[in-house]
Amino acid sequence: MTQERSDALVFFGATGDLAFKQIYPALYALTLHGRLDMPVVAVGRKELGTGALREKVKEALEKNGNLDTSAVFALLGHLQYVAVDDGDATSFGRIRDALGSRARRPLHYMALPPESFAKTAEGLAKVDLSKNARIAVEKPFGRDLASAKELSRKLHEFFDEEAIYRLDHFLGKEAVENIVYFRAANPLIERAMNATEVLSIQITMAETFGVKGRAKFYDPVGAIRDVVQNHLLEVVACLTMDLPTGRGHAPLRDARSQLLGHVRALAPTDVVRGQVRGYKDEQDVAKDSTTETFAALRLSIDAPRWSGVPIFIRAGKGLRVTATEAVVRLKTRTHPILDETSAPAPNQVRFRIGPDMATALSANVKRPGESMSGEMAELTLRHTEPGSMKAYERLLGDAMDGDPTAFARLDAVEESWRIVDPILDNATPVHEYDTGTWGPDAAKSVSPEWGWHDPA
Repeated sequence: MTQERSDALVFFGATGDLAFKQIYPALYALTLHGRLDMPVVAVGRKELGTGALREKVKEALEKNGNLDTSAVFALLGHLQYVAVDDGDATSFGRIRDALGSRARRPLHYMALPPESFAKTAEGLAKVDLSKNARIAVEKPFGRDLASAKELSRKLHEFFDEEAIYRLDHFLGKEAVENIVYFRAANPLIERAMNATEVLSIQITMAETFGVKGRAKFYDPVGAIRDVVQNHLLEVVACLTMDLPTGRGHAPLRDARSQLLGHVRALAPTDVVRGQVRGYKDEQDVAKDSTTETFAALRLSIDAPRWSGVPIFIRAGKGLRVTATEAVVRLKTRTHPILDETSAPAPNQVRFRIGPDMATALSANVKRPGESMSGEMAELTLRHTEPGSMKAYERLLGDAMDGDPTAFARLDAVEESWRIVDPILDNATPVHEYDTGTWGPDAAKSVSPEWGWHDPA
């Protein structure tokens, strides 16, 4: 497998919702920044035609405004469309014909359901498009531990492990990468990241909206498979892993995988599942669906560094706000010099992951006056750099370059499935909750004794 840069992009799922909302804007940004000067073969099932696709892409990009017309023109010039049926292996020859002799190191990116990955990989191999190529696949990678292992086995028939890029867009987010940077660059914080100093860690991923027309995908999946097994366990890893001692992708990926290997598998008593009222009225949702649109979990890490520190995760749709935050709550201590009858409020480190990005420190400061008593204040560092790279621009560019740092490695994926496997497939009851709340009241049973931290 060569480490040279890819010289063509083959994009499966080119007419889907993700394509127009995320991927084409990312390809435009890559073109604008001089990182995409190669054929882009867009693949879909529909008999659409290149001209029609280019017009649809142009319309989608124009919704973002402030476009560089020369970059748009260049991207559209790279685009070709071919219709392929993964049930008809001979139709993959259309991709080979579109690439011609120019492309010798293609990147195949699959914005497809997991059940299509292996069949698509086989189709590419049959027309000699797997040699010297990379393949990038969207999460979720399988439905459980057994299916993830089987999927990897099938992909390995046609692609080496080093050529497989498992894409979790959270790992491409500046805000998630900032967690690792903030720990490494601030010894004051890193020295406190252990069981001696940390009382608990909370991570909340809240969304005010529902499935937004994605019920056909979402109903067989649910919140745990959709965001906990991948996005939020990756955030746990970035917060709690031992920082790598060397540079490069291998030490960082080793650290994430090793941490996940220490996380105890969940038991039903560690989880509360919820379903927002009205979910069953959505198109493509089964009327007897028990799919969770909300999940609250309590994790434990079986490693001396984190012994006894609970980690709480909460994710849901139809909640009060749209925000993703991680909060590290430190232990509090009193001191004889203080006038407070009890210990001051605990210090906290808060990482705002979305929709905006911020890092905040909460500390106690003295109130004016003679008394040695104080109040909590928060110092917030907001990141508003206008040129920051979006996740898909970063990840697609890295995959083309052959840089796997921000991609989930096989061992980390399997560890993540091991953690959630015991609570999948209706292992616990589903509690209904109303839109605009923080989920079912039952979630309090897996919350800290002082309650959940609610992002604003």
